[in-house]
Amino acid sequence: MPLKTLIATSPLGCFGMFALGGVFSAQFGMSAVYGTSAGLTVTQISLFVSSIYVGALLMQYPIGWFSDRVDRRLVILLVAAFGGIAALFALLNSQFFITILCAGFIMGGTSNPLYSLLIAYTNDYLEADDMAAASGGLVFIGGVGAIAGPLIIGWMMDQFGAQAFFMVISVLMTGLAIYAGFRMTQTSRDGIDDAAYTPVMPSSTMVAVEVASEFDIETALLDEINDT
Repeated sequence: MPLKTLIATSPLGCFGMFALGGVFSAQFGMSAVYGTSAGLTVTQISLFVSSIYVGALLMQYPIGWFSDRVDRRLVILLVAAFGGIAALFALLNSQFFITILCAGFIMGGTSNPLYSLLIAYTNDYLEADDMAAASGGLVFIGGVGAIAGPLIIGWMMDQFGAQAFFMVISVLMTGLAIYAGFRMTQTSRDGIDDAAYTPVMPSSTMVAVEVASEFDIETALLDEINDT
């Protein structure tokens, strides 16, 4: 599927994947760099990085359950806004280590489910035969964001100090929330059948993303059979 077609089909899905690419590169590539720059001990850095993964693990199910029952754009808006607020709170209160830990938990717990949410949201607008091709495009867009993320964050941390780590994450997550709200005013969800939410990690390969899309198709078919 050409990227132009994918962007026209799901602008929110594409913008969200690009923004999340930057967020993931910060969380999983620059979090230890932030800890070192901020003067954290090795133990504190380890706890901070772990809090991101723990949040990602624990929040997949409740957010996924919620997204299958509510307009996904609203869920994306709320989850992204919550992550952006958590990063902003850490930025303003970075002198307290417990604040950094809580922010790491919330950032991981919102960004990782958002990855799966955006794939499921995009699949809502696609025919079953197009889902695998679209997933490839989404992974590519996320990769572009992940390449740009460390460069931007590294430069920001050089210019404004270690706390720019949280600044960039807050801007990206808040921007995604604002754009989700904008898309809600532009299009209607009437007549759109939601695909099933399938947890997919940002480190997953293209094969795993394609399998998740196939699971969405099978779930939709089973629901259709049950309805009839």
